[in-house]
Amino acid sequence: MFQQLSDFHEWFKQRAEANTYQISVVALDQLDGWGFDSDSGNLSHRSGKFFSIEGIEVATDHREVPTWSQPIILQPEIGILGILVKSFAGVPHCLMQAKMEPGNINGLQISPTVQATRSNYTRVHGGSSVPYLEHFLAPRAGRVVFDCLAPGLMETAKPGGSGRHGRAEEVPR
Repeated sequence: MFQQLSDFHEWFKQRAEANTYQISVVALDQLDGWGFDSDSGNLSHRSGKFFSIEGIEVATDHREVPTWSQPIILQPEIGILGILVKSFAGVPHCLMQAKMEPGNINGLQISPTVQATRSNYTRVHGGSSVPYLEHFLAPRAGRVVFDCLAPGLMETAKPGGSGRHGRAEEVPR
């Protein structure tokens, strides 16, 4: 699609300008569909899907600080990070997307063809279907280049760290 890097930068700039978003900070108790569990105190979605914010206490003899407590994001679902790849005249081309998500640095980022947790692609939130998902759920023609569970997305709990626990299945095609 792009012959020169400048072509990519121009396209990316156009995508950023075409996708405007208004993001406002709101109180956690004002989030639609989210709330605090009366037993655990955890913040979670009413469906029980997606992720939850939980509190942990850590004790170790291997850190500068021996004990601390912090919030942690718990996301036990496996997601799909998949890139469709096709060769044209012997040159592999990867289908990527310019995707905006709250929390992205600069708003818009280049993302894989499919980037979705099970809750997202089963549309628990009632949103749109995930384009190209069928190539990763029930692959037809072609071959799987790489397929693994990626525990590398899990960050060890540390003082001030996000402590995210997530796994994604990476399947370039």
